[in-house]
Amino acid sequence: MQFLKYSLLRLGLFAAVFLLLAWGLRWGVFTAGIVALAIAFAVSYLFFNKLRLQANEDIRKAFSKTSANKTEAQLADEAVEDAYDEQRRRAEGQD
Repeated sequence: MQFLKYSLLRLGLFAAVFLLLAWGLRWGVFTAGIVALAIAFAVSYLFFNKLRLQANEDIRKAFSKTSANKTEAQLADEAVEDAYDEQRRRAEGQD
């Protein structure tokens, strides 16, 4: 939920700055977009650090739930593949 709050806050901040620059000051759309993006990033990074860290934690939890634990057989296969790969690299380096 914190990720959604943080994203909406950044989007709202971007939209407010963009509209101010594009319509209020008659800047070009591209220039106003780049400046609004930089300002929204800086303000959200500096002043909403706690919310940013909470959003980061939400994303970390979401991705850690989806990652599967590896079985012993998969770990053994990976070890064999790594050893084979290392052996091939050493052989190619000696040529």
